[in-house]
Amino acid sequence: MDLDNLKSQAEEILSSEALNPVEKMRAIDQLIKPNFKVASGLSENSEPTPGMKDFFTGIADGLRKLVRESAWGSENPISFKEAIDQDDLFDEETWDLIESWIDHDRDNNWNYINLVQFNLKNNKKADGSGFWLSPQHFRMAAIVDTCAREIVEGGNGFDLDLAKSLYKNANQIPQAISSSVSTLRHSA
Repeated sequence: MDLDNLKSQAEEILSSEALNPVEKMRAIDQLIKPNFKVASGLSENSEPTPGMKDFFTGIADGLRKLVRESAWGSENPISFKEAIDQDDLFDEETWDLIESWIDHDRDNNWNYINLVQFNLKNNKKADGSGFWLSPQHFRMAAIVDTCAREIVEGGNGFDLDLAKSLYKNANQIPQAISSSVSTLRHSA
């Protein structure tokens, strides 16, 4: 199958009114998987396909937008405090400080494979109707959860320096937060 045809089918899926965001992402994944060895970035015959990088960048951009709009309820970002809906977790000053660290442009570092695998596995709403958090809000929620576990185990209070250093880590999912990523889920 040629890239232009795949791109056309992907655009049709992303613009479908009949599918919810999770169904759209699954449909895109089902469209892509049989046509490419996605992990290697090569076509099935192991020869680079001209235009493949642009194709996957375009698909990833569409999926990134899909996840964000599903989580935020619009194109415009909402605050982390609003996203996780736990106002009493921190005082206003701490909420503001944490919000100042969040950089939604980091979402652009998530490639097609990261977006699909991470969001379908970890970030669906409990009812499967959409996505719970934007990628950076999920990342921060996992960091907050990890730091909260440190409070329980160490009893020293919430470590803002640790939270900031974990968020600033260049890895999308630093090893230190992997336990929280694997257990943190939306509840109805």
